[in-house]
Amino acid sequence: MIREWTSFFVAVFSLIYIYELSLFASGAKDTALALMRNPGIIAFNVLALLFTLYHAFTWFYLTGKVQPIRIGKTTSKPWQALLLNIVLLLIISYAVIQILILR
Repeated sequence: MIREWTSFFVAVFSLIYIYELSLFASGAKDTALALMRNPGIIAFNVLALLFTLYHAFTWFYLTGKVQPIRIGKTTSKPWQALLLNIVLLLIISYAVIQILILR
């Protein structure tokens, strides 16, 4: 049940983000920046990040349960899929940060 509610926070975050982009596009840069600096929005963004991570980690775990990999006589465990996906998430996130921010 908690996993479904995390999607709600992601949807609300997306709507806020689209609103901020529309403010930037319409030329109201100061208003958009003031909205981003609002402590309530910052707190909501942190909360949405935590719920998004929870949602992703539970999805990665469920992937290992639904689609186990058979290697010889052994079958992979769900926590192995979780670990592999987290490592891939960190590698891809690092690459995106290197390309877009730290270039």
